[in-house]
This record gives sequence, structure tokens and C-alpha cells, in this order.
Amino acid sequence: MNGGAELCEELPWDSAFFGVSIARALRSHLDESSCGAMLEWCVGRRIECLYFLCPLDDSATQRLLNDHGFQSVGVRVTLVRPPGSDIAGDSARFRTATMDDIPRLRAIALTSHRDTRFHADGHFDPERCDELYATWIEKSVQGYATHVIVAERDGAAVGYVTLHVDEKAPALSEARIGLFAVDEQWRGRGIGRDLLRHAGQLLQKEGVGDTSVVTPGSSGALTLYKSAGFRTTDESLWYHRWFSS
Repeated sequence: MNGGAELCEELPWDSAFFGVSIARALRSHLDESSCGAMLEWCVGRRIECLYFLCPLDDSATQRLLNDHGFQSVGVRVTLVRPPGSDIAGDSARFRTATMDDIPRLRAIALTSHRDTRFHADGHFDPERCDELYATWIEKSVQGYATHVIVAERDGAAVGYVTLHVDEKAPALSEARIGLFAVDEQWRGRGIGRDLLRHAGQLLQKEGVGDTSVVTPGSSGALTLYKSAGFRTTDESLWYHRWFSS
């Protein structure tokens, strides 16, 4: 059973949030032996849900996962934008989020992230899945993110993008987008496109290099990311394995 310790790790935050014992796999490729050791470790630790991220082109691992009761819950797409890529745009109605924005941003988040693997899974409580992203945006404004930019219209926030900048090596700093959404009543008006462009302007001024983002393959934001200069660098499949009904 000890061999599984190198294959998995428990996720205390996820477990506490959803009220079930959750772990994630630390490998992306499996054979029959490592798959068995991983599942044995989960049973021994009384894990209820295991996350596994598998490369899109690894059909052998995918067959193993299907044979051992894993559920495919979505495609994970990674995109990257190099510095200076298509970031021109009007930044007049974008600003840094404040604590006063939190109720409004939470309201947007509660209905804007339903194309994720947690909703697709079917085992998680839908209201907790929505609350996950409301909590995420709230913590981002409180300091979890380096920047939270909001789009403002008619005196209220109608969209947001959160940025995390890795400053370990400033000359080669990189950024990633954590959350990105526009209120459903304001979609189709170019606000999301301009939010991404404004974020690019900000990061360029700070001398940041590449900006990455991870998004579900079913996300409507994919087209926006590509129009803003992002290019796909990886596609993987999310699987969940439940050990109790």
C-alpha cells in the first residue's frame, strides 16, 4: 500500500469544501500495476473521490481508467499568450476590484462557471459547485490573486478576470489567469474580449512574459482567448473515480 503514496496526495481544502474525502493522482500515465497500487492506496485511506488528469493522446491509460471505474468529466485545455500579443484596446471602463465589489462578483460567479468538471461529475452538490467559484473570486479580491480587474458598466461590475503573477524570477516572470467571467446579461458586447486585452496591457507594463490559462474544453471562452492571442499548448482529459455511491 505504501507504493500508492508516490501516486496520490490528499486534498484537504477540496475535502473540507465538498464534505467528502478527496485526493488527486500525481502521475498522468499508468500501467496495470501502478493503477492497482493507486486504487489500493485510496481504499486504505478511505478516499471517496480521486481526480486523475490524463493526456489526450494516452489511449492506454484511458482504457485502464475506463476499465477501473473512472468517469470522464471533461477536457482541460491549456493556452498561452506571449507578451505583446494583440493587447491593444480601450481600457477606460476597467479598474481594480475593491472589497465593495465582492457581493456583485460573487453573484456573477455563482452562475458563470457551470461548464466545469465538478458540475459534469453529477456526484457533487450543484450549489456547492457554484459556491466554489463564488468563494474563489472572493478570496481573489482579498489577496489570493495578484490582480483582479473588473469591467464596470452603469456603475456596477459586470465582469472580472483574476491574474496571478509568478515573481520568483522577475526578469522571466510569468502570469496565469485564474477566473474569467462576464455577467450573462452583458455577454455578446465585447466586454470579455476587452477585459482580456486590458489584462494584457497591465501585464505588459509590469514586464511579465507569457500568460497562461486553463479552461474546460467546452468553455465558450475558448474563442475569446484565441482572439486575444492565446494559443493551445496542451489538452488533457479529467477523470474522477468515486469509491462510494
